Amino acid sequence: MAWFGKTLYPHMRFPLLLIIMLSALFSIALYPDPTTDFESTVKSMTDSKEKVDLLNNEVDKILKPAPNIENCKKAKPIALEAAKIAENLGYKIGMARSYEQLTIIYKTLDYQIQYLKYRSKAALVDRGAEMQKQKEQIEKQKKDLEKVKQDALRIKKEIEVLEKDNTTSKEVLALKQNELAQKEDSLEETSGQLMYMTAEAERLENQNKLLEQEKKINELELYRQKLHKYISIAGVALLLFLAIIFFRMYKTKLRSTKELAEKNLIIISEKRRSDELLLNILPLETANELKTHGKAIARDYEMVTVLFTDFKDFTKISENLTPIELVEEVDMCFCAFDNIIEKHGIEKIKTIGDAYLCAHGIAHDIPFGFEHNPANVIDAAFEIIEFMKDMYDKRKSEGKPFFSIRIGIHSGPIVAGVVGRKKFAYDIWGDTVNTAARMEQNSEPGKINISSSTYNMVMTKYNFTHRGKIDAKNKGQIDMYFVDSKKS
Repeated sequence: MAWFGKTLYPHMRFPLLLIIMLSALFSIALYPDPTTDFESTVKSMTDSKEKVDLLNNEVDKILKPAPNIENCKKAKPIALEAAKIAENLGYKIGMARSYEQLTIIYKTLDYQIQYLKYRSKAALVDRGAEMQKQKEQIEKQKKDLEKVKQDALRIKKEIEVLEKDNTTSKEVLALKQNELAQKEDSLEETSGQLMYMTAEAERLENQNKLLEQEKKINELELYRQKLHKYISIAGVALLLFLAIIFFRMYKTKLRSTKELAEKNLIIISEKRRSDELLLNILPLETANELKTHGKAIARDYEMVTVLFTDFKDFTKISENLTPIELVEEVDMCFCAFDNIIEKHGIEKIKTIGDAYLCAHGIAHDIPFGFEHNPANVIDAAFEIIEFMKDMYDKRKSEGKPFFSIRIGIHSGPIVAGVVGRKKFAYDIWGDTVNTAARMEQNSEPGKINISSSTYNMVMTKYNFTHRGKIDAKNKGQIDMYFVDSKKS
């Protein structure tokens, strides 16, 4: 022992202290706090996959926009409850999601042992069955798509034969054409579902590759912990010395592997963010075309309802506001419009100065599109007018000026697509858009002015004032109606 103290100890002072500190650190057991109460909805639910998903969604909501100590403490018991239920049910998707959330939480709280524990669990969840199931579903969807295509082709040929036959009745021909339209609708829906499933399978495969790398890192980390515990119990100086050498070698290897995994994680995360941003402004099919080909094909829509708004006396009022005040007022209005039209299933197209353009009947969330209904647009227009009236009264009580608004609505066919090759902008074109603009220009402050095309589709739902035929720029005489109120 005297020889050991005189020779080895001076050279081993730092490594030995490091080993002792690490032994103490990895021997401390950190237990998660018990779960706290959640909403009454969650309390009343039995343990199920739906409950796990609901808890996971709540954790994601708490951790946004970025995890910090305060929101991680709040989210921890909810994530632990979700993980426990998912484990009891054998719900692997829920388990993986909960483990990944707990990894973020414990890393933020600097609980290293729990962080490593759940990082390992997340990497070890088997996702192979889920991926195989998705591949089988995609193959089935491809077969269904091909069958629908063949059916549509067959019906087209039958229609051609019937059209050449002078004895064919209009009723028979109409039935066949209706059958063809149904097949084409089914073809479009099946195609959209296939595209969605393929994109989801690609996302899952990328995530699985990253988790495989994480799994290798965690296997090495678990091995190091076991070896460290054995060395702490044995207390043999020689084994400690060998452990230090191994630790240094392993640390270098782990650092390079970890750096590679983190870089891959950043790449995948940034790709996901860019995809989400692109889907926020473009339809799924259009976004995929842009990513694949760098351009997108314009599409025809047979019936869409277009809404235009414009602020009255905008130039005059803006002269009494500073540039910052003007931008803040316009932004406040347009943000409110965004919330209103989103609630009614309407798609914002763009703003042009103080004008706001949106349309209903353009399905962006393939395969979950929505049916065209002009009443949704008129209901949204009433809410916009009510919002502007409230803001006008508020600004008036403050002794400040505020805008009044004109609204015009028209229904008809349009073309929609992306223009340009940089700073992509989704836009709509056609006579329908021009006519909607004329409806707005010939409206009055606080009024909703609609065309006869829109009127014919909603005439039983609202009370109207028929304005007669009014001369519209470059359009001639057009029948126009003010929408007064909704029928009770």
